[in-house]
Amino acid sequence: MPITLAQPSKSNIHPLAGLLRGFAVDFLTAHNAETAERIMSPSYRLDIGGVVFDGRDEEYLPATLEQLDQFPGLCVTVHDVVLGEDTIAMCFTEHGASLDDEGKQASWSGITFFYTDGERLLRGWAEEEYISRKRQLFIGECDPVEPPQTSPWDTQPKPANPVAEATARDWILEKRPLKDLPANNRLSPLDPDPTSLLEIRSSRINEIFSAGDRVVLHAQYEGIYVGGFGDLSPLLVGCQALLRFAAILTVRDNTVVAARITTDRLGLSRALRGLS
Repeated sequence: MPITLAQPSKSNIHPLAGLLRGFAVDFLTAHNAETAERIMSPSYRLDIGGVVFDGRDEEYLPATLEQLDQFPGLCVTVHDVVLGEDTIAMCFTEHGASLDDEGKQASWSGITFFYTDGERLLRGWAEEEYISRKRQLFIGECDPVEPPQTSPWDTQPKPANPVAEATARDWILEKRPLKDLPANNRLSPLDPDPTSLLEIRSSRINEIFSAGDRVVLHAQYEGIYVGGFGDLSPLLVGCQALLRFAAILTVRDNTVVAARITTDRLGLSRALRGLS
């Protein structure tokens, strides 16, 4: 009887989507460091929370594997994917149970984006809501996980859009991210509303790219701390402060019509605590 060979499966998954899936699923969710070695350049650098992890093996992997050891069942749920011209981004939630906190569970959101050579990650930027993780592990109550994007890895790349980028820059300068954030009924003095922490004096965009009507960026606001952290001394009100954030925006007709924002409130809190 003749043997019929299976035909290779057809796939519409773009290599950039496959690269991002490798990061979110094959590396982080599967806890497989060998995947990181395959999808990341040895010189990979990540900027997160004002800290730069310089070098895949020297700094990035040890720090990431330490978190995976703390959360041995950690999963990554992806809510949004953007693919540009050798640039990729996603909004996600990490969730799991912490061995360092008697098995208490937490879920915390983040935004990350990467510059690539089409095959490997070269440079990364990210922010994660670590302060909400801290709050959940302290009180022992886990936040719900937002539903995933139905088909994130079927996203297709879009060309750069300088007009959309210009609109996004104006939106940042107008301080809209901290004016337009939706209400969150889980916020508390341990996890304060980011819109109430700073009197903004200046802003800076650190990195930005666009893909069609989507704009991805990392930026920061500098100004005066006006209070909000319940575990910090009120004497710190009036101190110079800096709040970093990452954003994925949707721009149509020269208007930002949707935004996902992740702020580094934990970094702000720690910087202020260091002044006391």
